[in-house]
Amino acid sequence: MIAEQEKISLKALLPALLSFIAITLLLTVAVSAIGLERLREIIAGAGLLAPLLYIAVRALTFVAAPLNSGPLQFAAGILFGFVPGTLLSLIGEIIGGSLNFWIARKLGRPVVQRLAGADGMQRIDRFYHRVGEVWTLVYARLFFFAFYDFVSYAAGLTPLKYRQYLLVTAIAGILPTAAAVGIGTTITGDSSQLIFLYAALGVLCVIPLLFYPHIRRWFGTDKAQQNESSAI
Repeated sequence: MIAEQEKISLKALLPALLSFIAITLLLTVAVSAIGLERLREIIAGAGLLAPLLYIAVRALTFVAAPLNSGPLQFAAGILFGFVPGTLLSLIGEIIGGSLNFWIARKLGRPVVQRLAGADGMQRIDRFYHRVGEVWTLVYARLFFFAFYDFVSYAAGLTPLKYRQYLLVTAIAGILPTAAAVGIGTTITGDSSQLIFLYAALGVLCVIPLLFYPHIRRWFGTDKAQQNESSAI
C-alpha cells in the first residue's frame, strides 16, 4: 500500500517537475538572448507597475493552485535583484495565501475544489489533518513551500486562527523564498548570494532535528506506533 501511494505521488509530481525544469531553462535562454541590462532597463522604465504586476501574478498562482509558480521566484531574482525580489515574492505569497485561507474559511470546500481541481483537493485533504497546529504549519511552510497554496486552503478549513497563519506565512517563508530568489540571481551570473544560499540550506537541514517530535506527528509515526502497541 505504501509503495503504491509513493508511486501515485511521484506520478503526480512528474508533470510539475518537468514544467519547472522547462520554464527555468526558458528563463535562462531568455536572459541570454535579451540581455540582463536590457531586461532591467525595461523593469525600471515600467516604474511601480512592474513590481505591482509581479505581486499580483505571484498571488494569482496561489489562488489558481494548478499553476506552477516556482520559476516566478527565479524571475524575481533576475529582474529585481535579491532583496527586492525576495520582498516582492513574500508579499505576493502572503496575499495569495491569505486569499486561499479566507476562501476556504468563508466559502468552504465546494469553491476550493473548483479552484484547486480534483487532484488539488486530494492534496488539501491530506494537509487538512496536519496543519491545524502552529508548529506543523511552520514545518509545512519551510519544507512544503512548493505546495503552500494547497496548505493555505487546508489551513482555512481548520480552526487555526488567521493571525497565527499570517505570522507563520510571513516569518517562516523568508528562508525558502529568499533561497529560491537567490537561485534566480545566480542564473544571471551573480554569485554574490551563494554564501547566503548555502547558509539557508544549512539551516533548512538543521531544522528537522529541532522539530523532530513534530515531524514524527506530521508523518503519523507516533500514531502508528501507538496502534501497533495497542494491537500487541
